[in-house]
Amino acid sequence: MLKYFGVGLSVAACLAFAGCSKVVDAKIERDVSYVVQFSGSDFNVGEAVTSEMPYDPKVNTKGLLLNKALKEHNCDAILLPRYELISKRFGKDVLRITGRKATFKTRRS
Repeated sequence: MLKYFGVGLSVAACLAFAGCSKVVDAKIERDVSYVVQFSGSDFNVGEAVTSEMPYDPKVNTKGLLLNKALKEHNCDAILLPRYELISKRFGKDVLRITGRKATFKTRRS
């Protein structure tokens, strides 16, 4: 009898610690934008660069193109980016980004 009392007491303790609330709804934001401000003295600004990729209205082509340009030109940011949609008579339309490549200056301690 004492054995069943101990099991019942431990089950009751677990329920007391777990509580009676349950998760009703959870939402994950996918389109969160961040605003970060930098000044020109934070960057080493390089030459103007251009990258292109085929345009697909069903996909976030602007984001993909920006990532491609950063990797292609080995930089941390594209300053003053300008996006152009170039319509092709034959074939797919092309999205082009043009801007100045920039890398962050390293801090010296």
